[in-house]
Amino acid sequence: MMRLPLFEFRAPRTLEEAASILDGERANAMPLAGGTDLLPNMKRRQQVPRMLMSLRHIESMNCVALNDSGSRLGACLTLSEIAADRRFRNGLTALAQAASLVATPQIRNMATLGGNICLDTRCNYYDQSYEWRKSINFCLKKDGTTCWVAPGSSKCMAVSSTDTGPALMALGARVRLVSRSEEREVLLADLYNNDGIDYIKRRPDEILAEVSLDSLHGWKSTYWKLRRRGSFDFPVLSVAAAVRLRLLAVR
Repeated sequence: MMRLPLFEFRAPRTLEEAASILDGERANAMPLAGGTDLLPNMKRRQQVPRMLMSLRHIESMNCVALNDSGSRLGACLTLSEIAADRRFRNGLTALAQAASLVATPQIRNMATLGGNICLDTRCNYYDQSYEWRKSINFCLKKDGTTCWVAPGSSKCMAVSSTDTGPALMALGARVRLVSRSEEREVLLADLYNNDGIDYIKRRPDEILAEVSLDSLHGWKSTYWKLRRRGSFDFPVLSVAAAVRLRLLAVR
């Protein structure tokens, strides 16, 4: 049985309080939403923060605002909530489909939109217990010097397995990143780096608080996922598309 390492737990009630905690703790703390990715990583000793800071009690991060001018989605919305909400249709269908295809119902009940966007990169050599990884002298992503996916590569080849990311990119989504010193909005397509270790441009002191989209009135979207097993598997390939249909008058 793999056990969690000891950690301190904090549960702020406001985004400002959460940002202040991260600013004070820096690399010693990590935000916790659903925990479906972070907690297994901690059991495997891939991430060992001294403090976990829950975001689930921050009301603004659990809200949905859908109107004609656009959408604002709190980062702590669960994937089950998104998949089941009939408001996430037509223009937002791709997001609902992506959320519905993540893992199993039990995990979707806990996993959050923000957590899925920020999902750690993975590969067959990294997603193993500490003892297994030690037996191969670890890997470039954690504690080693060789990327076992491509031993001749100087870059980690672990890949992202987010489902909601491609869907939201097709929809032109932006994310709001909040720290104690500033707030900034980043196009989701610009949030990621092509590197298995330095894979995301969110700083350790920043919280991904919200996803925003422009009006999708008149749009249609869809998401398709290729996976080895027909259920609860990570994507081998993800494809999302969004189009706006316009009727032209014929004379």
